[in-house]
Parts: sequence; C-alpha cells; structure tokens
Amino acid sequence: MACVAYAGDPTCLKIDSLHGLSQILQEKDIWFHVDACHGSQLAFSEQHRYKLRGIEKADSITIEPQQAMLIPYDCSLVLFREPSTQASLSTNSDSISNAQWSFGWTGPFTGSKAFNSLKIWSSIERHGKSSMGRMIDDRLELTNAIQLEVEHRSNLHTISLSDADLEKVNHLNLHIQDIVHRERVYYIHGFPLQNCPHGRFTEPDKKVFVLRTLNGNPQSTMHNVRGFLENIEHLGQFLFTDSQYISMGDSHGLSANRLQRAERKLAQKLYNLFDNNDFAAVVYGSSALQNNAVLSNIDLMIFAHSAESSKIQEVVSVSRSVMEAEGILIDFEIPLHRRLLVTFEFASQAADSGPPLDETGHVSSISNTPEYL
Repeated sequence: MACVAYAGDPTCLKIDSLHGLSQILQEKDIWFHVDACHGSQLAFSEQHRYKLRGIEKADSITIEPQQAMLIPYDCSLVLFREPSTQASLSTNSDSISNAQWSFGWTGPFTGSKAFNSLKIWSSIERHGKSSMGRMIDDRLELTNAIQLEVEHRSNLHTISLSDADLEKVNHLNLHIQDIVHRERVYYIHGFPLQNCPHGRFTEPDKKVFVLRTLNGNPQSTMHNVRGFLENIEHLGQFLFTDSQYISMGDSHGLSANRLQRAERKLAQKLYNLFDNNDFAAVVYGSSALQNNAVLSNIDLMIFAHSAESSKIQEVVSVSRSVMEAEGILIDFEIPLHRRLLVTFEFASQAADSGPPLDETGHVSSISNTPEYL
C-alpha cells in the first residue's frame, strides 16, 4: 500500500500536510510518495522552504526541475530514500534485447536513457543555490502581485455564477484562450477545474474552465502582466457583448428595469395579437431569479386554445422585436416556433406525462420528447 501526497498539485499548486502525513504513514508502515514536480523548487528558497516540511520523510519523490529551474524540457526524475528499493520497480524495455551488441545498450539511440541529472547539476553550478532561491522568491512575489492586480480589476472576479451560466462562462473562457494563442503576444493556460468551491453551484462536481497565468519566465514583469490582463478584459468584454449576454451583477437595477420594460411591451403586444381570446403567457429564465446570474436571458411561453402556423409566426415576430429592442439575449436552445405558442390541450398532456421526479421532488432525468420540451 502507498500514499501519494502533493507538494504543488498541477492545477492550483496546493501543498498537502507532508509533515502530518509522514507521521501517520510511518506508524502504519505505508509507503510515502510525494509528487513534487511543481513544488520541489521551494527547497532552494530560504523564505518558502518551510512549506515542504516533511518531504524529507518520503520514501520516494518525483521532481521536474524543468518546471521552474531554467532547465529545458524534458527533465523528470524519481528519487528514492533507499536506492536499493528501486530494484523492485526496475525493468528492461521489451523493445531492447539482451544481446551483446544491442544498439539500445551501446549508443544514444531510441531506447537509451538521457543524462538528465547533468542538466540539474549544470544549472545549479552556473547560477548557484542562493541565486536559484532568489529567483524562486521573485517568482512568488510576482504571483502575489498578480493576485492583487486581479482583485483590483472587478471585471475579472466580480461575478455571480450559477449552474445555468456555467456553459456560457466556459465557452467564453475557451474563446478567450483561443484568441490569445492565435495573437501570439501572450500565453495563457486553461484547464477544467472540477469540484470548484463556488457557493452558487448546486452540484459539487461542476467543471469550470479557468484561465491561468504561468509566470515561469524570470524576465516577466508587472508591466507584462498588466498588458496581459488588459488584453483579457478587452477580449472578455467584446465577446460578452458580441454574444448578446447581459450582465445582471453590478447593474442589477438597470437590468431589472430593462426586463420589466420588455415584459410590459410583450404583454401589450400579446393582448393586441390575441384580441379577446383566452391565452396565458409565462415569462421565465435565469433573469427571473432573485439573485441574478452573470449571464442571463428571458424566455417566453404562450398557451392558447389553438396554435395555427400563421399565429405562431406572428408570436415569434413579436417576441424577437421586443427582445432585440431591449437588448435581451434570445435563447435558441429550443427553436422559437416550438415553444412560443402551445395549445392548452398539448400543455395538459405534457403536464400529465411530465418529467420523472425523485423522492425529493427534483427532476431525475430529462425526457427529450416534444411534450417535455
């Protein structure tokens, strides 16, 4: 049995309690492995070395000096407390025969092993341990400065995120990353962060596609960072507007008034359209929530005794004109002609055969049928 701990995980660079784990595992005689591919650099820093306390108790450690020590790719190593234990894990590649003149044993051909330790030794010998430590300290200081800069830019973090908005936010971030890479001025890393601890998520396993800076270049400065963040803000605002999303965060009052105007306009036009015939209209969507989301749209569904094709087209036209006039996003997930005008009879049938619910009254599955949609 073995336990693997992180000294800098690959997503958020978190460091596990290495000292506490080492004590527990030593008592239980369990193999203790530390993944320090990202965090091993802290060993050079007198200021931050304490964060690795307990790593010296590990039975094995993986490191990748290429991540932060000015060493070219690739340079990955596994270190063992007791070198003899490596024998139980060692094996020869099946592609290399044990013949006396096998090229894999005699020359630097495919299957031979690189002299990676020489890269590490050369880098430390050239720069010195103290210089390496200062480089690590400078990098962490720049990281803290980047965090403060982001906190001062409300457009980068002042959001009210919910499950309904997640797909839209992920799409925007992916689009931003793609544009930045094609511009080739800056580089930004992106990855799906699972189990994001955001209070508005109702399900714990949501994946948020996040954008991350990698300030591994020792020549990076805050001037570079500010230019990079301004570019991200500009792209985000452009894509946000281009997608016809409306922000329900800082301008809640303005957005609420816009929605109310849209509802009044819709009501008046629908009364004129249906004349004295009975109808029922339902306005719904994320914008109707008390705590409005960062991205929002409103939807409309109308119920009447009949739903002729000509009447459906009139309703679609009315809905489009009002939404576009008020700058409100139109959700095309379900075609407008399929949901804007529904007969009372059809709605009753759909209600009777509605979606299956679990014991708590929540929808357990979505039926992809015309009635359900």
